[in-house]
Amino acid sequence: MDINLEEIKIREFTSGDKDLVDAFFGQMGGETRALFDRDSGNHKNALKYFSGEAKNKIYFLAEHRGIMVGYIFLWDIDTMVPWLGIAVHDEYKGKRLGRKLMQFLIDYARNKGKGGLLLTTHISNIRGQGLYDRMGFERMGTYLDGEVLYLLRFKN
Repeated sequence: MDINLEEIKIREFTSGDKDLVDAFFGQMGGETRALFDRDSGNHKNALKYFSGEAKNKIYFLAEHRGIMVGYIFLWDIDTMVPWLGIAVHDEYKGKRLGRKLMQFLIDYARNKGKGGLLLTTHISNIRGQGLYDRMGFERMGTYLDGEVLYLLRFKN
């Protein structure tokens, strides 16, 4: 499927987005689920927005023709270096959407005066690690559980 990235709109979650979010997590195949949503952890965290439990977090979705095709978030947004998360709809992988989503979060954090961004990813998430490298993140180390820590420092 060819897509025009200009057609994809990134916006904050709204109260009416719960069905989009559920459908996004529902379409995840085994690999995506294993790397991003083990034990439905990220899905449960996204749903905290709708229950009002999401404190100190901001959630965005990428929408294309009425479908949620990307999910990005920042946690600990009151700190100088918040944590980010990213997931791309299985059918939209390899179409440069991940790069667009990452650039959106980088620009957002810079505009908010942040000093950088942190993220972790599973050691076997080679696709994600390639994206983080291309976006300028530094690999800081690996946790015992197989998660790799990345840091992007903003230059003043």
